[in-house]
Amino acid sequence: MRGDALGLIEVVGLAAACEAADAAVKTANVELLGLEPSGQGMVTVKIAGNVGAVTAAVEAACAAAGRLSRVYASRVIARPDSAVTQEFLP
Repeated sequence: MRGDALGLIEVVGLAAACEAADAAVKTANVELLGLEPSGQGMVTVKIAGNVGAVTAAVEAACAAAGRLSRVYASRVIARPDSAVTQEFLP
């Protein structure tokens, strides 16, 4: 399942990233694309699926990660361009 949206959640700390990823996949029918260290202790959680599912998953992930650490940024990209999907989707 790839879907037509990409969700990104950047948090401080690996534990918060794992909590965010867990909440995201339990909340909606999304695919976890991976966790990527983004420097200075921050980790980016990448998910994909349809727009509604990714939106719900990102909101739940931010709430869950926010209880443990700081959520630095989050974004849902609906119907990303093929150049973006080649970068993020294996």
